[in-house]
Amino acid sequence: MNLIRYGEKFFDELEIQIVRRREVSAKAELNQISSASSSDLSMAVIRGVKDRKVGISIVDSDDPRRIEVGIERAYKLSRLSDRDDNWPGFPDKQRYKDVDNEILEDVDSDYFVNRLTIALKDISTRKPDAIVVGAEAGAIWTSSRVMNSNGIDVEQSDSLSLFDLVMMGRYGDVVTPSIFDMELRKDYNLNTDAVIDSCLKKLDYARVVKRANKENAVVILEPFALAEILQFALYPAFSGERKVKGTSLLSKRIGERVMSEKITIADDPFHDMSVSKIIADDEGVATRRNVLVDNGIFKGFLWNNYWAHVAGVESTGNGTRSFKSGAMGIGAHNMVMENGKRSIDDIIADIDHGYIATSFQGAHSSNPDTGAISVVANPAFVIDNGEIVGSTVFMLSGNIYDLMSKVVEVSGDMRPVFMMGRGVYPHVVIDSAGIAPVSR
Repeated sequence: MNLIRYGEKFFDELEIQIVRRREVSAKAELNQISSASSSDLSMAVIRGVKDRKVGISIVDSDDPRRIEVGIERAYKLSRLSDRDDNWPGFPDKQRYKDVDNEILEDVDSDYFVNRLTIALKDISTRKPDAIVVGAEAGAIWTSSRVMNSNGIDVEQSDSLSLFDLVMMGRYGDVVTPSIFDMELRKDYNLNTDAVIDSCLKKLDYARVVKRANKENAVVILEPFALAEILQFALYPAFSGERKVKGTSLLSKRIGERVMSEKITIADDPFHDMSVSKIIADDEGVATRRNVLVDNGIFKGFLWNNYWAHVAGVESTGNGTRSFKSGAMGIGAHNMVMENGKRSIDDIIADIDHGYIATSFQGAHSSNPDTGAISVVANPAFVIDNGEIVGSTVFMLSGNIYDLMSKVVEVSGDMRPVFMMGRGVYPHVVIDSAGIAPVSR
């Protein structure tokens, strides 16, 4: 806390976040190892307030002397800022939940080069005509310490390992779309075989190309596709800032049904399947499980310290910092959609005709203010008589709330997702989704 005491010479109140991150990885392109790397990052973000004027400075180091210089720079910037009469003050000292984030033993990139080499050899043996467009195996270690002049001083660390794989196949005149899968682990026991099996199975399905019909049909969203579309079209509407500004469709709908009763969504930093459990947000506020949708009923918003004060409510522990600007926003830690009972294989076996979307193109252009979506499912697969019979591409347009209102089942199996924000997701089955064919 010496840095806080140093900064109090300049500011009425001060906050410092120090972040350290280490990554090691091996990557492959076009069936061969392309690179191995390790990187270390250390940075500090200083946010100080003098006479309700905020100054922010970012230092690309955790060296105390350089942070002191950053404090002085933040003070100079605060003098140039406008007074913010809504400033609530930094959060007070908190109590945090005890969690067990077992930290992976540090390894170098050679370990992952070896794992990736074995995986590439396995693929070439089992499917010589498969093309590994890209693959990565690696690990990430992070630590964060948040301190402020109101007594907060909380440090947390986590780590994970990952393996992701993108493949294509060429069968005569047929070139398959890119097939993707990945795994996240809290340890180094990456099940590369399962990821490879998943991709190779989908490559076999993709050998048969079928044209989607213009129809209202059953559409299954795989966990990655579900995470992608929710991240862009729905989750921004859960921000308390958007409620205050009136840009969320949910602003006046607390307690109302906004989607299917099959859907329960929570930001749950402590979920059993989470690869890391987060005890504090980037302001040092203790995190908690926040239920956002309960059996289709909208329950409330996510808040950071500032916007909670403006709205006259409490922070939900969802302050998230931009490490480019240092500004504090609102974000989820680990979005979880609760699962159902049946396996996805059993669900597919009962579908006479339908489609499976594995990922979407254009999800980033969704409009969270209105819920409007227009995305292309590619790759997608066709289901006939309870079996996957080929690959296709289709467009899905409409509104995310209408789409989620048509969910008739949620699978029992779930998986953690690292891309598009951290989360844990099942498959969802949407009845009568309007789709249109797209030429490849």
